[in-house]
Amino acid sequence: MTAGAWAAAASSAQLSATVRAAVRTLGGLFPRAPRPHSTTTTASAATISSYSSHTLHDYNRLLAALAQDGDSDGALRVLRRMRLSAPACAPTAVSYTSAMSALTKAGRPADAASLFDDMLANGVAPNRAAFSLLLHVYSSHLHLPAAAHSVLLWMSRLGLRPSPIDYTDLVFSFCRAGRLADALQLLDEMRDLNYPLTPQIFPPILQAFCENADIQGADALISSMRSSGCHLDVVIYNIYINGLCKLGDFDAVERVIDESVRSGWVPDAVTYSTYIAGLCRFGYLEEAFRQLEIMLEKGLQLTVVGLNILLDYVAQDLNMWASKEVLERCQELGFVVDVVTYNTVMDHFSKKGKWLRVLKLFTDLLKKPITPDVQTYNILISCMCRAGKFQFAKFLFSSKGFVADTVTCNILIHKFYEAGKEDELGFLFLDVNAGKIVPDTITYNTLVDCLFRSGRRVEAANFVKHIDDGYPSEPVARLTYWLVRSGNTREALRLFDDIQIKGLVLDGRIFENVIKAFCRKGPTECSEISQLCSVLDRMLAYI
Repeated sequence: MTAGAWAAAASSAQLSATVRAAVRTLGGLFPRAPRPHSTTTTASAATISSYSSHTLHDYNRLLAALAQDGDSDGALRVLRRMRLSAPACAPTAVSYTSAMSALTKAGRPADAASLFDDMLANGVAPNRAAFSLLLHVYSSHLHLPAAAHSVLLWMSRLGLRPSPIDYTDLVFSFCRAGRLADALQLLDEMRDLNYPLTPQIFPPILQAFCENADIQGADALISSMRSSGCHLDVVIYNIYINGLCKLGDFDAVERVIDESVRSGWVPDAVTYSTYIAGLCRFGYLEEAFRQLEIMLEKGLQLTVVGLNILLDYVAQDLNMWASKEVLERCQELGFVVDVVTYNTVMDHFSKKGKWLRVLKLFTDLLKKPITPDVQTYNILISCMCRAGKFQFAKFLFSSKGFVADTVTCNILIHKFYEAGKEDELGFLFLDVNAGKIVPDTITYNTLVDCLFRSGRRVEAANFVKHIDDGYPSEPVARLTYWLVRSGNTREALRLFDDIQIKGLVLDGRIFENVIKAFCRKGPTECSEISQLCSVLDRMLAYI
């Protein structure tokens, strides 16, 4: 079965019961293939007859089912067939709205907006539902608050009063775009219209105040929520606490949590996770662990991801906590420490050049029922190379049970060439040649860099020439950059000729790197202005 056939089968299997029922009801909607003895004229007549045998209600019922299932292609086919039907079955605003909904659900919001224009072009007047859907598409999917606001004004001019949901969509869109003043103006309009201000409309506005570090504005918004009788739930307080933590106002955070019972909300795992992360960010690690203990006493648990975020902050302060102490403390608190946890701490020590601590962590990991993954080995190999322990890095690479990946390959090439030990990379290239490691673009670029920096220009050029089918654009761009930087511009131009003789295309990245190399040489050194002009001429020929 072909890929397309599999996709068609999967699409058919996913049709909802509603769609199946509608298709059964409209069995004649999709014309069957003509019988062998039928003529084309007879088949066409049968098709037209089948179209005319259904009512507008039948078509709209099928469109609604397709919209529910997100079958955008099916919805568009039905619309086209409605246009071929009798005038009584021409698409209406309801028909277009269902098709727009199907497109939106299928991840095609731009097409949904275009279909609205198509509806206008065909002389169909949009109804309230069509306008609301268009506003939702602009605000929530295309992230175009100005366009969404124009739809809201358009509705108002036509006497179609926007709903509270329309306003909520637009408020969220304005806040996401950083246009807080516009969002607040919409809030005032809702009050003027006596619309109920539900708790769902306030979080994005409060989030915008907190992101702007405007706690005074956040306090005023919370007070207005209370005065309007809106219930402040844990979501609102978590956003507020996050804003306080970003400013380091932990006294205020304590007050908010202490007053939670009186305020009618209960702190959850997100509340304490936010608080703990904020404390870590400002270096209050002891207090962070104290809050972690309080959190556990309340029966709340950090997820593994939350624990690793905590350790990520903790491991940055190498003078305060040794790695083993951090991990043991977390285990004492009942957390399951996994390989990601070890990788997080090891990576921080590696970046600080603490190779002995990284090695100690690795040996501690091997003593536990935790299996190191490829990232663990890559961190350790990189750390050992950085510390000059190249023999140990080679030993790790050859360790039983460790399957190196492309990242391992790139680390070893970069570090060995950097140290002038490229002749010792035979062990790596054996695995590459055997197909155990598949090089990627980073690998090729790294090799070009390393060969050129070690003075092996000809080898670099031959290497690029023989990659895959020859002259892939990224390595070529890298090679031409180094050729120009090293004063071998004529050789770069000959490279261009070879590429064109092979029928390959010089893309923009290659010319971009050449121009960058000329600029790096500086005006005082660039005596090859005619050659630069030649490069520019070739570039313009491809535009």
